[in-house]
Amino acid sequence: MEPLLIHIRKDSLISVLQLVLKAVSHNNLIPVLAGICIEVHTTEIVFTTSNTSMTIQYRVSQDSDLLIIHRTGGIVVPARYFIEVIRKLNEGLIIFEVNQGLILTIISGSSQIRLQGIDPNEFPSINKEYHCGAKFRINNALLKSTIRQVAIAASSSEARPVLTGVSFDYNNDYLRLVATDGIRLASRTIYTENNWNNNTKILIPAQNLYEISKMLKNDDDTTEIVTFASQVRFTTNKLTIDSVLIDGVFPSILNIIPKSYMSEVLVESNRLLQAVECVAVLAGESKMKIATTMSALTLFSQTADVGEIQNEIPLIEMEGDDFTISVNGKLLVDLLRSIESNNVRVRFTGNMGPIIIISEDTDSSTMFLISPVRSHN
Repeated sequence: MEPLLIHIRKDSLISVLQLVLKAVSHNNLIPVLAGICIEVHTTEIVFTTSNTSMTIQYRVSQDSDLLIIHRTGGIVVPARYFIEVIRKLNEGLIIFEVNQGLILTIISGSSQIRLQGIDPNEFPSINKEYHCGAKFRINNALLKSTIRQVAIAASSSEARPVLTGVSFDYNNDYLRLVATDGIRLASRTIYTENNWNNNTKILIPAQNLYEISKMLKNDDDTTEIVTFASQVRFTTNKLTIDSVLIDGVFPSILNIIPKSYMSEVLVESNRLLQAVECVAVLAGESKMKIATTMSALTLFSQTADVGEIQNEIPLIEMEGDDFTISVNGKLLVDLLRSIESNNVRVRFTGNMGPIIIISEDTDSSTMFLISPVRSHN
């Protein structure tokens, strides 16, 4: 590429950098991956970052107010110093210029900065895989909500890598997301649009999905998801994100989800969350006791030499007999915080079985499970 020369507005540039910096790893052993690849074409600039697990690419089209392209070219600049310099500059247009060698000159008002760059040919480009397994579109608001609800149940431990991912099971017109850490499980099925008639099942790192959900800004837009043999691609407007896939077999949930239950209560979601958060103060990572008494759901925890907490919330409905069970308080709080409905159903499947939690106001395809903590009390 020839040496580049552009004018770009600071506020527009900052918005782009806040997105692409999510894929920059400052501790990466490959120096070029600690940088931002800037490629200037005739009508647009392409910003790309990659940390080997995830690659982010954002395109900025030439506009008379936001971007003026004088010469095309490319360079990889150190992300850490580049973003800090840009933040300190005055508002308005910033000039980027590369005349010779790999030195980027940044000019803003009376400020002039030179950064040593790297040849953009050394930067890994977005992989072009032509044989895709499935292609479908999902509304951004729905996709963000589903990721938020399901990914919370994925494991953070690398002891079993497959449990750090979220299973995407696509079958013609629906997509089922499932995650579990062995103690809790979250599952949601959503329907898709403009699809190919293909089935596929992939495993995506939960952490990557979290970052992707944060980058989907416009809730009314849609995101195209394309699956390949070794990666999955998310594209919305001018943003493209590639994520690696986890190699391995995700555990089947067919034998995990109970086919029946012994008791069910319906309660207000906010009141349940508030009560559980209160009782979890003393429960922490240890057990929280949940019991039904007549017309109320009782929550209880205690810590030796500190004290105990008991909280009650009224039942809207109850079916079956009274029950008592103990669960991990912190894990229960995490699950309840992702519920978006007004009311929630809590199902008791037996002393040795998991609790099933279902959002009443949404379709029954959204489900959470949490295994009991063994208790002799």
